[in-house]
Amino acid sequence: MKKSLIALAVLASSGAAMAQSSVTLYGIADIWFGSTKAQTLNEAGVLAGDRQTVLESGGVSGSRWGVKGSEDLGGGLKANFNLEQGFDLSSGEAAGVQFNRQAYVGFSGGFGEVKLGRTGTAYDDVRGANNNTFDSALTAAGLMGTFGINGVPSNGLYYATPAMGGFSAAASYALGEDKTAANGAGSILSLNAKYAAGPFTAIFAHQVEKGGTTFKANALNALIEFDGGDPATVVGVYVGEKATYNLLSGSYDLGVAKLLAFYETAKLALPGIGNIKAKDLQLGVDVPLSSAMTLAVGYAQGKAEDNGTEFYKTRAYSAALAYSMSKRTTLYTGFNVNKGTSDGVTVDKGTTLAAGVKHTF
Repeated sequence: MKKSLIALAVLASSGAAMAQSSVTLYGIADIWFGSTKAQTLNEAGVLAGDRQTVLESGGVSGSRWGVKGSEDLGGGLKANFNLEQGFDLSSGEAAGVQFNRQAYVGFSGGFGEVKLGRTGTAYDDVRGANNNTFDSALTAAGLMGTFGINGVPSNGLYYATPAMGGFSAAASYALGEDKTAANGAGSILSLNAKYAAGPFTAIFAHQVEKGGTTFKANALNALIEFDGGDPATVVGVYVGEKATYNLLSGSYDLGVAKLLAFYETAKLALPGIGNIKAKDLQLGVDVPLSSAMTLAVGYAQGKAEDNGTEFYKTRAYSAALAYSMSKRTTLYTGFNVNKGTSDGVTVDKGTTLAAGVKHTF
């Protein structure tokens, strides 16, 4: 009889322990079919480019899968982990390094949350919150994609406060771990502050990337060329000592429509090139047509300056329609058009037409 009671007690305690822990497999499978055309100015001074019919992954959200879990340690304290990998749904290939989107362990409680590992930055966590056209591949955007903001660095430390009266904040710091005898280690410091109450949301974010990075050089080739420089001079070289980004965004839900606004700046120092600054403005409106269908439209403009002289401008327009078939499955369709000019001359144009499906699990 005693053995039976002991066995029952062991099973009960084991069940209680298991009830205090959880592990979840989750993901997003998002793919779209459509047509794209990108034109650039060739040596003859003519816009040239081919239209492509494509099947692409990640129209509204990047396709991904992940495993996350938590353990209740008592007293409101929890231990957490998250491992998340992005992938290309059209080919089945993984995107970048294994668990490229997130890979961390940490703790949460009344004090907020601490994460250690590949955490993402505090800046990147809020950057898309008020983007137009569902923060998707169809979003009307300016120049910031060209500047290669590092949103998911490795070797990160992250702290997020609990929400207090609608206010919350977060800070992250990524160690470059690339110090040499000639160069100091790189780093990424990132901050955000958010206010959300009722229909109103306001966000500020700031990020500083110091030294030890090469990821921006290739992305800036087009801008350097428009400014009369030689793109080859910056391929594979360090991009100065510091890149600074600032973001201010907000939204207001009127019920019949949700208004979105986004303003972002970047400053880069390029050895032998100059100081390049960029500014982006985005505006958007989301209109619920029914409980299941939403129409979104967007506009964006951006400009780049070299030592105070403007040398490149871009404008973009977008519209998309999303229909929720269920809580997990959404159909969407839309378009995006954009144009870039330098000294009043059109130097690039692009269009995208898309229809896709997003399924979460």
